[in-house]
Formats: sequence, structure tokens, C-alpha cells
Amino acid sequence: MGHTALKAASLYLLFGLVWLGCYNLIWTSLAARFPQVNPALLQYLLHAVFMACSAVLIYVLVRGDLSRNTRYSEQYRQLFYEHPVPMWIYDWDTLRFLAVNNAAVVKYGYSHEEFMQMKILDIRDPSTILQVLADVKNTKQHVAYRGIWQHRKKNGEVFSAEIYSHSTQYHGREARIVMAIDVDMEIRSTIMAKDIGTRYELLAKVTQDYIYYWDIVTNRLTSNHGPVSLFGYKDEEVNGSRSWWRTKVHPGDIAGVTASIEQAMWNGEMNWNGEYRFLCGDGTYKYVRDRGHIIYDEQKKPVRMIGAIQDIDSNTRQTRQLLHQNGVLQDIARINSHDIRKPVSAILGIVSLLDLEKNTPSLNKQLLGMLQESSAELDAMLHKIQDKLKEMNEKSSA
Repeated sequence: MGHTALKAASLYLLFGLVWLGCYNLIWTSLAARFPQVNPALLQYLLHAVFMACSAVLIYVLVRGDLSRNTRYSEQYRQLFYEHPVPMWIYDWDTLRFLAVNNAAVVKYGYSHEEFMQMKILDIRDPSTILQVLADVKNTKQHVAYRGIWQHRKKNGEVFSAEIYSHSTQYHGREARIVMAIDVDMEIRSTIMAKDIGTRYELLAKVTQDYIYYWDIVTNRLTSNHGPVSLFGYKDEEVNGSRSWWRTKVHPGDIAGVTASIEQAMWNGEMNWNGEYRFLCGDGTYKYVRDRGHIIYDEQKKPVRMIGAIQDIDSNTRQTRQLLHQNGVLQDIARINSHDIRKPVSAILGIVSLLDLEKNTPSLNKQLLGMLQESSAELDAMLHKIQDKLKEMNEKSSA
């Protein structure tokens, strides 16, 4: 409206200056053409024409500006009420709501009519009322404001909202227009991330295991001292990407381990564990047990995985050695119970039949030959047992 008044005043001034410059010429010309007209009446008519033309020009100007202002006002009104973020205007002195948009109605659960009967304190967490009043008192009227507060919906649910506000005039009242953005999920995620990060840092320091933090979105891998202390790598050899870990998993295990992790994420499982062989800095492999905790976002997509890799090489090798020894002992037991029994039984039978005085020389010769064959078979069985024991000892010392 101020621009319209300035335009009107400027136009009137300009038109007046032009009229003053041309008045004498116009009056002299008209007086010469119409000598029968009273000069005073002619001057009156000229002044009336000036005033009428000025009024018409100012009317056209003001009407055009008012039409444009009306269109702009309707656009701003629509922008306010249809904005997707909750917004409202409240009275600076009484703190009563003067206007709220549709997003605020949906977010807080109150109708437009209910809002008009409320103050801004009615949507605040009761425990923060005194702080809100103190903050309003300390806020300068014509200074923009930003802050995070606890807001309460009609159903009693409390959430964190980031407030943006600045002063305005609303139907002649001193007021403030406010925009409230729900940041509850972001704050909770930040707190959770900080809590997880703190626990990760503490665990990474005190444990001897290989602790890792895998950012699945960026595929970056952060770890503690594990690659150096457990697997003998130098700090500069440890890469901060997940691909570095993949190259260290035994080629015979990587496909199964990767498929197992992907399956756990596909199923939405929170925890995963697996065992595989991991390459050490000296070129040898160690058996490890990997346990991971998977974190998902709001869309149930995996975003982080925190885990611990434990060195179980000694236990695994001992277990495999015991299993091997058990297999060898089972083979020896089978040899003792089956293979050795046959030649021993044959020898005992032949010895019972052998009689140098009663048997004929040819029969004794035949029995001695059979005895020799059974002894050779028994010797072969004993050598087989000896080889088994030797193999077991070599496996134990390896």
C-alpha cells in the first residue's frame, strides 16, 4: 500500500508541474477563442478539468495496484494454507492463534476452530511451559527466531519440532508467523548413532577382537587395532573399504560368507554370524568367527553393520586334529577287531594242528607254509597300524 501512495503522490506532483507549466498558455488560448466567457468562470473550469484528470489518473493507478495486491494476497494466502509444513500465526501479546494452515491441523490433530480457541502454550509439552514463557519474553519482536522444542499433539504424543519464526502484521495486530518442522526421528537417530558410536569406541579399545563398523551405504569400513594385532598387518596396509576385507577372506569361503550376509539382510535379521578363513599378513590363513549386528533405516533397508571378528584358529585346528585322531583310532580299532583277528585266528588254528611226531612230513610242511603266510599277513597289519600312528603324530606336530 505504501508503494501505491508514493506512486499516486508522484503522479499528482508530475501532473501538477506539467499543468503549472502549461496553464497560462492554455488559459490565454481559450480566453482569446471564447472572449464572451467570463474569465473567472474559465479559470474555474480549467481547475475543474485538472482535478478531474488527476482523480481519474490516481483512480486508475490505485485500482491497478489494488488488483495486483489482491492477487498477490490470494497467492500468499494459498501458499500459507497449502504449505506442506505446519505453519501458524499467533498474537504477540496474548499468544493466541490467529491462523493455522492445513498441515498444522493434520499434524497436531486439532481443527481450525479448536486452534482459534487455543494459545501456543496448548501445543507445548507441559514440562516446558515456564521455559517457553521465558523464551518468549527474551525474544525480540522484530528478530527472526530458531529453536528446537517439545510439542504435543491432541492425542498426547510428544515430539521434537524445529521452530522458525519472525514478526509480521496480521489484521493490524503485532504477530509472529511460525513454521514447525518435525525433527523427532532425526534427533532419535542422532542419539542412537552417538550411543552406538560411544559403545563401539569403548569396545574397540578394550577387546582383543577385530571390531569393525561397516557403513553399507558408502561401503566404508572402520576398524580397531584388530587387523594389526590379530593378523599381523601394518597400519598402512589396512584399507578403509569393504573390498579390502573381501580380498582377505579365503577364496573358498568368500562366496558362502557373502551369500549368508545378504540373506540375513534380505530376511531383515538383526544379527548374523559365520566362520571362515582370513588371510594374515604373513600369507597364512586363520580360522575366525564373525558376529555382526545389522542396523536398518525407516524403509527397512540395511545401512550399517557393527561386528567383531574373533580368532578361533587354535581351537578350530585342535578340534580338526582331534577329529582326525579320532578317525585314525577308529581305523586302528577296526583293524584290531577285524583285520588282525583273521591272521591271529589262523595262526592259533595252525599251531593247534601242528604235530611233528604224529603228522606226516608233508602235512607239517603244508601247515608251516600256512603259518608263514598268516604271520606275513599279521606283520602287514601291524605295519598298517604303525603307519596310521605315524600319520597321526605328524598331523599333531604340524
